[in-house]
Amino acid sequence: MAVAPAAVSAVAAVALAAAALLVVGDMTADKFFNDQEKERIHQSIVAAESKTAGEIVPMIVTSSARYTEVELYGLIAGLFLGLVIEWLWSDPWGSPFVNLWPMVGACAGFLLGQVPAIKRLVTPKTRVDAAVHTLALASFTQHGLHYTRYHTGILILISLLEHRVEVLADRGINAKVEPATWQEISKIVADGLRSNRACEAVCKAIQRCGEILAGHFPRQPDDRNELPDRLVTG
Repeated sequence: MAVAPAAVSAVAAVALAAAALLVVGDMTADKFFNDQEKERIHQSIVAAESKTAGEIVPMIVTSSARYTEVELYGLIAGLFLGLVIEWLWSDPWGSPFVNLWPMVGACAGFLLGQVPAIKRLVTPKTRVDAAVHTLALASFTQHGLHYTRYHTGILILISLLEHRVEVLADRGINAKVEPATWQEISKIVADGLRSNRACEAVCKAIQRCGEILAGHFPRQPDDRNELPDRLVTG
C-alpha cells in the first residue's frame, strides 16, 4: 500500500529533528580542546603557578544544567500543533495517517527541545544565570579549590551550551582583590570563544590570573602544588 504524502512529511520532520540534534549536540566539553591544546593549557597553569601560592583551575562543561523543561514544553507544543493539523486536515477519506500528526508533533517537539541552540534560545536568562552560578559553586568545592592552604583558589568555568564564562575566587583572594577584576578574566575567555581562539584565550586568562595572584600571594619557599595542573572537563 502506498504511503500518503502527509505521513511521509511527518516522518521526515522527526528525522530532520533527530539529525539536527546529532549535528548540533556533537560539540561536547571533552572534544572541545584537542590533546595539543590541553597540553598548552597545562603548561600555562604550571607557568602561572610558579610565581604564586594560588591555585588556578580551568574547567569546561557541555552545559550547566539539562534544562529538561524545554524538552517538556517542546513535547506539549508539538502535540498541540499536531492536534491542530489533524483538525484542519479534515480528511474525508478517513486516512489512518492523519491520526499520526499529534504523535509526530510531540516527538518532533521533544527532539527539537534537545537541540542546544534551541535550549539556549528559549531558556530565560535568569534560569541560565542561576544554573551556571550553581554549577560553578558546586565545582569549586568538588574540585578542592575551597580547601587550599591560603584559600587562594580560582575557578575559570566555561559552559558551552550557555556561552557563559564564570570566574570564582576563594575568600583569601577576594579579601585583597576587587571582585570586578574577574570580569576582565571572563571577557578574555569570552572574546576568545567568539573569535575561535579558545585555547589562546584560556591560556591568556590563566597567565593574567597568575599575574594578579603573584602581586598579592607570591610563591613561598615551602609552597606545594595542591591541585592538578590540568583542564577539568565535565
